[in-house]
Amino acid sequence: MSGDTAVLYAHVADDGGVLVIEGESGRSAWVALPEFVRRLEVLQKTGGSLLLSQEQGSPVAAPVFEAIRRAGVPTTLSPQIHSDAIRTGGSTALMSAAYVGAEELARDLVDRGADLEARDEEGFTALMYAANAGQERLARLLIEAGAEVNQVDRAGSTALMFAAQHGHTGVVKKLLAADATVGMRRADGLTARDFAAGNGHDRVAAILQSAELQRS
Repeated sequence: MSGDTAVLYAHVADDGGVLVIEGESGRSAWVALPEFVRRLEVLQKTGGSLLLSQEQGSPVAAPVFEAIRRAGVPTTLSPQIHSDAIRTGGSTALMSAAYVGAEELARDLVDRGADLEARDEEGFTALMYAANAGQERLARLLIEAGAEVNQVDRAGSTALMFAAQHGHTGVVKKLLAADATVGMRRADGLTARDFAAGNGHDRVAAILQSAELQRS
């Protein structure tokens, strides 16, 4: 594949979303069906080919596969997607998978050595993406794979803070079980409990307060 830019990597998720990664440039994005069809048309005109992976099939995703059939581009089925792909902004394929909950794709990337601690331009890791989106299963996968739970972004925020801010109770519990430091403070002095309380997530705030007391 070296030097071949006329290759489109695509991973079809069960919700019908498609992660596309363009050749070895590593530019990636989650796209809806119309944009994916446009990219297939470009691929067909330029004589390119498609490397395709997928979650377990679902009726929602069926139109994506029909679009691929209609495009008539050479297609190779593979469980693998470009593990080193990095798009503008520094986000990786693993970060994208973590954010949207593409568990099978994320597991494949982890199994093939994708960097768990890679950071985008804001300092976010894949675990932070999962925590921010409330992707409990993805957070567990990354933690079990060895992701560092106390990494901080450029503002000093942790995955626990992101999960608390959005009231993602399940992710908060998983991070605490993995020994996430509950009292860490962001650059402005705020803790995960402050984020939870400030956004009206009283249950999460109570869980964090209890954890603080237990560990004090």
